[in-house]
Amino acid sequence: MYTSGHLFNGGCGDVRGFANAGFDPRFGANHDAASVATARLNWSNIYVREAAIQTIDMRTLPSVDVLVGSPICWESAPSGGNSQVRVQVELSADSANNDDSARWEQTRITAWEPVRYAEVHKPLVYAGENVPPFATGNRPLYNAWLHVWDALGYYPEFASVNSAHISVETPDSVLGPLPQFRDRLVWVMVRKDIGKVPDLRPRPRAVCPNCGPVKGVQYWPGHTSGRGRRIGSYLRRMPKSGISKAKASYYYVCPTERCHQRVEPVTCGIGSIIDKDVRGHRFGDGRQDRNEAYGKATRARVTAGIRMYGIKPFIVTLRNHCSASPLGDPIGTVTAQGGAHHYLVRPTESLLVDDCEYRPLTVEENASAQGFPERHRFAGKPSEVKSQVGNAVPVTVATWAAQETMKILPP
Repeated sequence: MYTSGHLFNGGCGDVRGFANAGFDPRFGANHDAASVATARLNWSNIYVREAAIQTIDMRTLPSVDVLVGSPICWESAPSGGNSQVRVQVELSADSANNDDSARWEQTRITAWEPVRYAEVHKPLVYAGENVPPFATGNRPLYNAWLHVWDALGYYPEFASVNSAHISVETPDSVLGPLPQFRDRLVWVMVRKDIGKVPDLRPRPRAVCPNCGPVKGVQYWPGHTSGRGRRIGSYLRRMPKSGISKAKASYYYVCPTERCHQRVEPVTCGIGSIIDKDVRGHRFGDGRQDRNEAYGKATRARVTAGIRMYGIKPFIVTLRNHCSASPLGDPIGTVTAQGGAHHYLVRPTESLLVDDCEYRPLTVEENASAQGFPERHRFAGKPSEVKSQVGNAVPVTVATWAAQETMKILPP
């Protein structure tokens, strides 16, 4: 059995995914005591080091076949054309109300820590994932990072994927697409002496209007040649505008020759994991954690949802440029705040905003949206569990990357 080691094991999404694919998790490392306890709860024989990753002498960690570790987006990466230094989007949202915002430096390893491990142990593969801006936000630093891996004797393979499109089969079950739109950049660095790289081309199930059920093929508008790495986000169709806006983006087309019609991957709606027994409170009663009414922007989103969906329950997302969405659609990214942006709204017969039942998605619901099975246990305080869930690698995505990696490893 091939072994895996996990720098920044966190909520153990990548550990769970590699275990699903048949790897034997040998170690985890994290600065956070709750994350260390989570690893031990789920894998009794795993060795876990509680320490800031950048302080660990890599010679003291076990050697494994595959190293897994997902670093933070470059600390100096600009966003949205701004020159200001920023942190990863998932870690900076609503930072004014985030008690742990000052500790963001510790929430992900830097990109150079896997390099330190590989220099000592020479694993067969290093795998990781991040948001697409990890590569596009600071291109010179990213290119320098790739040159270092090349110097160490590794060849990189990359893929842009969305967790709402990835399905995998394991010996125990079929893991369908997650009810969450979460764009990720996945990479697998393979030691050059292996002689091959995994096939990381996502092929989601889709329905072509001309050809029926097919496996979609990624299409990148503006990329007319095969040169260069294609890194970006999924270009979603939106109800009003037709498609969402993205600078570097892709969509899927039918693979049939002479067709190539745009196809939409089959997705899973967030309604599939909503716990109907968990009730909310009356919207007109205001925030339950503070003695104040909901703000105008939140009220406007609920109003828009009632206008679109009537008495049917729906989701409101409290982010810029977001509004209401039906339960039949995936939600947006579950963040490091543990999904504090997604709220379930149940209108009443009156269709009055103040009479709506309103609540945030539960930690358990967000964990399901990340692909964690019910048997997966989390340690720590509620705030620590939320952070572990939001920061985790989607389990289905990790399983898919691990399975494709397993296929190219030597017997």
